Amino acid sequence: MAEYIVTMDPSAHADNTAAVTAITDAGATVTKTYSFNLTYKIESTSEQMEAIAGKQHTEAYNFEAVVTPSFNTAHLKMLCNDAGSTATAYNPSSTGAGEHLYLIDTGVNTTHDEFSGRTVNNLYTAFTTDFADADGHGTAMASLIIGANIGSAKDATLHNVRAMNANPYTGTIGGMVDALEAILVHHNANTPSQTKTVVACWTTAKNSLLDAKFNELEDNNLVIICSAGNNGGDVDFYSPAGLDSVMTVGGHNASLQVGFFTGTNGSNLGPEVDIFGMSDDVSIINTSDNSAYTTSDGTSVAAAQIGGLSLQYIDLYPSADARTIKSYMVAEGAVKGRGMSVTFDAGLLTATGQTEANLKKSIGVSPQVGDLQLASVPSGLVLTVASGQTATANVEINASASNVSVMNFSPVPPFATFNTNGLISVDTTANMTGVTVPGIYHFAVRGEVSGTVLVEEFSIGIFTTSAEELDTSNEYYYDSDNTSYDQVVNFNATKE
Repeated sequence: MAEYIVTMDPSAHADNTAAVTAITDAGATVTKTYSFNLTYKIESTSEQMEAIAGKQHTEAYNFEAVVTPSFNTAHLKMLCNDAGSTATAYNPSSTGAGEHLYLIDTGVNTTHDEFSGRTVNNLYTAFTTDFADADGHGTAMASLIIGANIGSAKDATLHNVRAMNANPYTGTIGGMVDALEAILVHHNANTPSQTKTVVACWTTAKNSLLDAKFNELEDNNLVIICSAGNNGGDVDFYSPAGLDSVMTVGGHNASLQVGFFTGTNGSNLGPEVDIFGMSDDVSIINTSDNSAYTTSDGTSVAAAQIGGLSLQYIDLYPSADARTIKSYMVAEGAVKGRGMSVTFDAGLLTATGQTEANLKKSIGVSPQVGDLQLASVPSGLVLTVASGQTATANVEINASASNVSVMNFSPVPPFATFNTNGLISVDTTANMTGVTVPGIYHFAVRGEVSGTVLVEEFSIGIFTTSAEELDTSNEYYYDSDNTSYDQVVNFNATKE
């Protein structure tokens, strides 16, 4: 007998009882029922496993998954890149107080001075009762999230989820699914309406079971942030980075170029990479000296910073769900400050088989004290509506803004209206010629605040039965010259 994890196909099994019956009818034994949909740990022979009808995903519980993680206050200043910022130093509007982040890594040791006064909760370990970090990777990533001096969300609570062993960073698929289960159970038991963040600063070979579980976490109001990986290849070959639903983080250097890092093949690339963070010569704690620091490179350190940044957005926009938080962060990083200045190393484009036109240009933007704001709601997905329905939202344009207008190259689509006070009205019962459902439809607004021109890019999502459809839908803007919709390719609203 061997242990397996199996997810049953919901189209073949009406409920948990039917799914368990299919497993036991084949002679297998269910030893654990997960909170994930129709997901079980079972004991069976290979013949019994083969006989189970209606399987969707299966994996040996002890199948070894080899994951490849990648390791100054300068990185924090790099996050302060809003074109409307008046800050001369990193001074975030939020430090993540009251927010929660689950770090899936090699464990966390809290003896370094950076963790003084910080909150770390040991939630889950795949290694009996050992939550300690024998490698240092997880501890270093934690320092970039909640570190008192170098963390982007120093006042948040970090939940230590130890799913990986020391270098070569091995774990099992079963241990990883158990870790994700622990996160889901904890989240659902502790105000599930509060959006929380999961950070995975690693990649592994494409695995449909893991991908399915990460998707379920996002469906349960968890922002999933993961590193793109440092293989210099197509990100679609890796989990969970190749998922459309998660926020995949690539890395740039101090010159805003996405390229190669010391000792790596460079950031993985592809349309699934949503945002970029500082990944070159980034300060992390020295895990062998409780008061010292060192530096590191790679997409892991970039993902850790963006993970902390997500807690700032959740704190500032507490009514926004996981998908909306992701849209805010990616859109703000595209339309503000340095996002348009991202370049890609020609050699890396060749190595990854990508073209610049198909890649997103977005950099993490930390809202700063004193930032000028055009609207109370940031760029991103501000309204979702089922096809055939109507809806309204108000982004609340700053009362002191002047010369507010919709930008000519990115107008409001015909099925919607926008007034300069910020009210958006959508009626999908009319003017839907050429509209693809599901789809996300952009329009851009400009205005002047204190003599500075500011731009926000808002979007409207239209779906058939569920907003989950928008995770993989295409994005469009309305071409008023040709009365048609053009698909977004590397679209940024800072050009008029």
